[in-house]
Amino acid sequence: MEIKENLWDKEFWTQSEVANYFRVVSGTIKNWREQGYLSYWQGPGSSKVLFCRDEIKDFKDKYTVSKKGGDKKKTAIKKGKPYISPVKKDWRI
Repeated sequence: MEIKENLWDKEFWTQSEVANYFRVVSGTIKNWREQGYLSYWQGPGSSKVLFCRDEIKDFKDKYTVSKKGGDKKKTAIKKGKPYISPVKKDWRI
């Protein structure tokens, strides 16, 4: 029986390890990488992509949102009446 290595002991993770950690498919990790959410390292002439464990931790801390309480700055919804700007243009057909 093979003993699984603790993922946090490894300095670099593969794309599939990151996908398994976040419970998403590898294509999602590729999209995050291409959109600039995740930093990665790729050797010259290689197709293998590696992610630094510290970058994964920073990504997780930055984008994790608590359901109750937590950081109020991450809330995108503002409470109160919606604001409608006054329109003073004369519309003609």
